[in-house]
Amino acid sequence: MNNDMKKGLVDKPRHLIQVVSRRTGISPDVIRAWERRYEAVISHRTPTNRRLYSDSDIEQLSLLKRAINAGRRIGDIARLSYDDLFELVMGDESNATRSYQRPHTGVVMELFDEAVIGIQEMDAHKFHITLSNALATLSTTDFLVEFLKPLHSYINDECKRGAIRYVQEKMAKIAIRTCLSNLYIGLRSSKPEGPKLVCASLTAEYENLDTWMYMIVAQNVGWNITYVGNSIPHDEVSYIANKIEANAVVIALNNPRDIARKSYEIKTIRDNADKKENVILIGTQASEYRQIADSTQAIISLDITSFRLTLERLYSLIR
Repeated sequence: MNNDMKKGLVDKPRHLIQVVSRRTGISPDVIRAWERRYEAVISHRTPTNRRLYSDSDIEQLSLLKRAINAGRRIGDIARLSYDDLFELVMGDESNATRSYQRPHTGVVMELFDEAVIGIQEMDAHKFHITLSNALATLSTTDFLVEFLKPLHSYINDECKRGAIRYVQEKMAKIAIRTCLSNLYIGLRSSKPEGPKLVCASLTAEYENLDTWMYMIVAQNVGWNITYVGNSIPHDEVSYIANKIEANAVVIALNNPRDIARKSYEIKTIRDNADKKENVILIGTQASEYRQIADSTQAIISLDITSFRLTLERLYSLIR
């Protein structure tokens, strides 16, 4: 089929409104309203006066829906050309994928920008120096929450968007992991009487640098941490928690798969724990476990700040 024939087929009105609705996820009533009020698309009619739409119409409507989901108003965008609408949607969705915010305060902002330049230039030495300067300049909490967390989110987001390469991501994350590991070791409390906390991620979970940040926060609060790593069978988590008489068990959840299995494992850990009230769920997927958390009285901490507050409250109750 040559290009002229393909274009003719794309522009040929051949889809009933019910088909268009299924393909776009837009109800027939809304499609009719957009056509009548805004001329977003112009349908053709069958001899029996039924609306017919082309493949091009379906693509236009799909883009309109995506633009509206990004916060646009139909009256402002209905008559844009396909190319202009496509460019608008790509820009909106590109911005929407960025979960990080560039720090606003002077010193942190300068350190963040220096770290970004080090990543972009693939200058590992400069990046290491920037991390060291940030650690020396900022408090532990500000280093983690105001500087490192946004930087980590920047790396993840920009890599997904293709703005930085995989090798740049790996270089930066190796440096961050080394920095966090050194900070974790340096903050180890010499006081054995601190309340005990076990942290692990369950089977099929992967290591996430955020988990290191959470553990450093826990140490900074005064907890005695036993971090056993990722992809740990749930019965092993229960074993070590009971063995050391842990006051809290922290479970990191970052893999979106196998929610049902991991929910069962969380319930089992909760049932086997001596201190049943102190199971804490962290990680990017923790919010997906709200139902099991409610039924087991587990605590969900969605960010470092709420995690710190939770541990401070538990620490005061235990001490």
